[in-house]
Amino acid sequence: MSIEEAVLVGHDWGARAAHAAAAIAPGRIRGLVTLATAYGPRSTLTPSEALDDAAVAWYRYWLCTDVGASSFAADPRALISWAWGHWSAPGVITPHDREMLLPLLDNRQFVETVIHYYRHGATEAIGSAVYADLQAQLDQWPDINVPTIFLVGANDGCETVPAAHASETSFPAGIEIKVLNNVGHFVQREAPQAVADAISFFLWRDLRSV
Repeated sequence: MSIEEAVLVGHDWGARAAHAAAAIAPGRIRGLVTLATAYGPRSTLTPSEALDDAAVAWYRYWLCTDVGASSFAADPRALISWAWGHWSAPGVITPHDREMLLPLLDNRQFVETVIHYYRHGATEAIGSAVYADLQAQLDQWPDINVPTIFLVGANDGCETVPAAHASETSFPAGIEIKVLNNVGHFVQREAPQAVADAISFFLWRDLRSV
């Protein structure tokens, strides 16, 4: 079966991948649902909002330093455990989840991928030459011409609501930004119905148009 068009959904790193796909190939995507991580250069933030945005993203810059990268490599569980406890309300990542997930972090590939991801995002590391042309295109923050619903938690500990609103002009096909009260970073865990409703909106809209 050939799937020519789809509704694309992504959270955090997945949101960035979904944004990139929608910017590069908008004709293949009927609708875009992204969670937590906003798109765009955030150039319209006020100085105070920009500092707030940088403050919650401290770990990204920390990993760009040799001290930060070495500390993370020595004990990746420490940062991840901290993030789980600060980005959403206690209990969102359950003790069972922690016991299951933390051992998976004890591998060199995970550490190297995380460090490179944030260094590349801060322009402190180069990407793969295979994707150089696409990266140059994405570095310009091209408009996303796909109808989009963006869900962000009002209590997200590593993303800010003003950054979400700063992205609005990058979506000429329309974007609906939904700020979810009493929700943190892990939107799909904390507000699964809101996520399902956003996905269903595009799916039912497409079915109605058939």
